[in-house]
Amino acid sequence: MKLYDAYGREVEPARLREEQAAPTFAGIRNIYSVMHPSVGLTPERLAAILHEAEAGDPYLYLELAEEMEEKDLHYLAVLSTRKQSVAQLDMIIRPASSSSEDLSIAALVREVLLDGALAMESVLFDILDAIGKGFSATEIIWNTAGRTWFPERLTWRDPRWFLFDWVDGETLLLRSLDGERAPESPADGGGAAHFRGDGWLARAPAQPFTAPLCPYKFIVHVARAKAGLPVRGGLARAAGWAYLFKNYVLKDWVTFTEVFGQPLRVGKYGPGATENDKRVLLNAVTNIGTDAGAVIPDSMLIEFTEARQSGSADLYERFCDYLDRQVSKAVLGQTLTTETPHGGGGSRAAAQVHQTVRRDIMNADARRLAATITHDLVKPIVDLNFGPRRRYPQFTLGLPDDSDVKVFADTISELADRGLRISQKTVLDKLGLPEPQEGEPVLVPARRTSATGTIAHADRE
Repeated sequence: MKLYDAYGREVEPARLREEQAAPTFAGIRNIYSVMHPSVGLTPERLAAILHEAEAGDPYLYLELAEEMEEKDLHYLAVLSTRKQSVAQLDMIIRPASSSSEDLSIAALVREVLLDGALAMESVLFDILDAIGKGFSATEIIWNTAGRTWFPERLTWRDPRWFLFDWVDGETLLLRSLDGERAPESPADGGGAAHFRGDGWLARAPAQPFTAPLCPYKFIVHVARAKAGLPVRGGLARAAGWAYLFKNYVLKDWVTFTEVFGQPLRVGKYGPGATENDKRVLLNAVTNIGTDAGAVIPDSMLIEFTEARQSGSADLYERFCDYLDRQVSKAVLGQTLTTETPHGGGGSRAAAQVHQTVRRDIMNADARRLAATITHDLVKPIVDLNFGPRRRYPQFTLGLPDDSDVKVFADTISELADRGLRISQKTVLDKLGLPEPQEGEPVLVPARRTSATGTIAHADRE
């Protein structure tokens, strides 16, 4: 039986056993960075890099986005905070229905993803690299040693090894020198076809030095900060300007500190000093800042004159703080969870509002990520082991609830005592707990009170 992915492309099981996007030493996909676009970055250079990404080659933009995370500690902190807040959420597999078959399918998916050795929390963190760069691609390394197809590894691939199709700007392609041919369209029977989300689009000639992603081989996550093309949706694009201006300010600040941060050293010599005496005095004045000591004749003198500042160092700090606040707003939607306002602390009410904004962003990231995992990972696992289904298990992330669990449990208990019929599944979903499987040990109350008021032990199953 032939399998087709969600886009109508035929799945080739033999290719699932291969690594399509493995790095190469001397080819087009190597792990080394040789361009370093952040070195000597200017407004003109940054504008050219962003324009080049829009025009179809995001290589330098993606490399710059990586270097921004390494060099700007504030950007790294807020971006990691946003990714970690989602990656640490509880992972839940919900069956498509309550039928025994759907429960068995969900149990297999849960065993593969949550009970195996995939380290899904780290995988989710890597997939969320799309928040900064606009997209991420994680290759699925399948294991077919037994009768069950399951992902043995989920490997994050360097985004520099990919680019978007020049026609629609949304279809992700792999940089390749192998001359791989695009998969044939099931609609027109072949040819140099290109798949777009709403159908197949013939193109000629094919985009050079690229290969289409094999179906069921990649988890492609797109995290748009705004509507538009994926390459323009990454936060690094907006934060790049703040990164550029902040570097200018930091360089000026360092220069200012070197000039005005230490006293001026003045060496004085008498009218009878020889050239050798002058050289000795110059060396002493030069080295006294680091050596903290010098030897000079009695006829010479070294004075320390306090440098008079022609400007205020606060200007540089305020400008850097301003840029950091703008980056915090772009990444986290607020500022109070990252820094305290100047002139005093923020109010509790304001902090709660800012925390709510951050929570809303986390919820949106979690829902988008869960949809991607369901579409690109859960569906292939089910199709390869059980065949195509009308409905599939859902991968969800249990969002933290601000309400008190004890208050919720007490409320449910009171309502149930008054005869209100409450679904057990609703309560489990509210608490983020899975339903017990057939034959699985369950918790029971240690003691219970009978109608006569006597206390008896609960029956053990």
